[in-house]
Amino acid sequence: MIATYESIMDAALQLNPGDRCRIAAGLWESVGSPPHELEDDDLEAVLNQREAELDKDPSLEISHQEFMAHFSARRKA
Repeated sequence: MIATYESIMDAALQLNPGDRCRIAAGLWESVGSPPHELEDDDLEAVLNQREAELDKDPSLEISHQEFMAHFSARRKA
C-alpha cells in the first residue's frame, strides 16, 4: 500500500489528541527548519492576533475538519 496524504490524515484523525500532537511534532522535527519559517516573534504575533480575534468574536472559531478542508482545497487549486 502506498501512503497518501488523505490516508495518513484519515488514520491520524482516528487517534486521540495527544497521539496526534506527538505525530505532528515528530513530522515537524523531521523536516528541519524550512527557509521560509516564521521567526518566533512573528509567529507569536500571528497567534496573539488570532486569539484576540476569537476573544472578540467566538463565532470565528472553526473546527479542525473545516480548517483541513479549507487548506486541502487551497492546495488543489
